[in-house]
Amino acid sequence: MNGKSLVILGLAIVFGLGAMILTRSLLGPSQVKKEEETQEVLVAARDMKEEELLKSDMLKVVRMVKSAVPAGAFSSMKDVEDRWVKTALLEGDILIEKKLGPKGMPPGLVANIPKGMRAFAIDVTEQSSVSGFILPGHHVDVVKFDNSDPKQQHGETILQDVLVLAAGQVFTRPEERALQTRTVTLALSVEDVHVIVAARAKGSLSLSLRGVNDHNIVARPKPTIDPEHEARFKLESEKRQQLEKELAELKLAIARKAAEPPPAPRPPPHKIATIYRGIGNVQRINLTRPGASELPPSGVSVAAAPAKPGTLAPTANLDGDGLLDEDEGP
Repeated sequence: MNGKSLVILGLAIVFGLGAMILTRSLLGPSQVKKEEETQEVLVAARDMKEEELLKSDMLKVVRMVKSAVPAGAFSSMKDVEDRWVKTALLEGDILIEKKLGPKGMPPGLVANIPKGMRAFAIDVTEQSSVSGFILPGHHVDVVKFDNSDPKQQHGETILQDVLVLAAGQVFTRPEERALQTRTVTLALSVEDVHVIVAARAKGSLSLSLRGVNDHNIVARPKPTIDPEHEARFKLESEKRQQLEKELAELKLAIARKAAEPPPAPRPPPHKIATIYRGIGNVQRINLTRPGASELPPSGVSVAAAPAKPGTLAPTANLDGDGLLDEDEGP
């Protein structure tokens, strides 16, 4: 190797070492600084079930690079006092705010009810609850089977994408044993609770399980109505309206009859006395008036029947027409 090549090789070595030193001087301090930025975080010392109350022997502190620490992590046991596990944890999982229950609130179903919603339990069977595959956190549709009319039975989806709070169990404290029941507890709005109560009174309810991240609301077609059933319903409606109209007219007639003044009382019947004074001499006396008075013969006016000497003067009868009616006999 000649001298010129040695010079070139030496220069290359010098420039390479200079570049390496310069790069290390620029990147070295920042890299060391980043490696030194660590933070203490709380992690699970063992596997934890839902609703377990946190204790000191269940946690441990580890140091991690600050950039790898998730948001909401805890670094001290004091930060998680009176907290309970909301989601099951595995050994080594980092404790974060979203995985723990609210502070100061006891574990149970009440803590899992979303704000503005209501917990409502419905009775189910193995068939109506998808063979028991429905678990808390799943979303389901509620289907109603209407059997109120034997000739018009049909199923209808009344609620969609409903959150399941509990399935086949009653939430209790961790130290107590959960009671197994045949119910599924749903998170419903107040309006949906009314819909469920009304639907349950008409027929049975079933649940259909939705897939993961499937929250699409499907438009529900209107149930078809049998023409014969519709015609019968229309006829019954017309009969009901006719009966209601007749009843209203009858009530109006009774009210008008009650508002009319009562009829005037009829005059008392005449009291007539007949006195026989001999053949052809019959005397009839009206006893109704105060002071008995002789009545004229039937068909004779008062003016045409002059009084005889020694007899009572004839007077008009009570009818005011001056004649004695035929029905006013003895």
